[in-house]
Amino acid sequence: MASSKVVRQSEVWNDGVESQERESMSMSMSMSMSMSLQDLLNDAVSAPHRGRGKRKTHEVEEPLLDKATLQKQRRMIKNRESAARSRERKQAYTVELETLVTQLEAENAQLLMEAADRRRQRFNQLMESLIPVEEKRKPRQMLRRVNSAQW
Repeated sequence: MASSKVVRQSEVWNDGVESQERESMSMSMSMSMSMSLQDLLNDAVSAPHRGRGKRKTHEVEEPLLDKATLQKQRRMIKNRESAARSRERKQAYTVELETLVTQLEAENAQLLMEAADRRRQRFNQLMESLIPVEEKRKPRQMLRRVNSAQW
């Protein structure tokens, strides 16, 4: 019993240490990735200068680069928010259409039942009006003498 508590406590401690290590590794990876991205951008900006004239300092271009990246990040954030709102609107519209479909299907089923009932009633009325005609037979025709024939 006591050994299981010790094992559980050590597992919890190990899990805590592992999560801290994972966090520090992810932070260091993101920092190294951002540093490498920054280094890459600096290398692209500081291309070798061949020609006459003075070289421009990187200090002037770096704030512009930061401003450009900030604008890009803001634009990306706004785009994500806009996309999220668009997805919410689309989902609400889909739910609205689904409820409309269920209502229309129920109404259609009800109308089909009413139409079938009316057809049956009309058929029964026609049958009732036809049956007396069939029961009522015409009297047999009697043969008559006609003056046109000679005897």
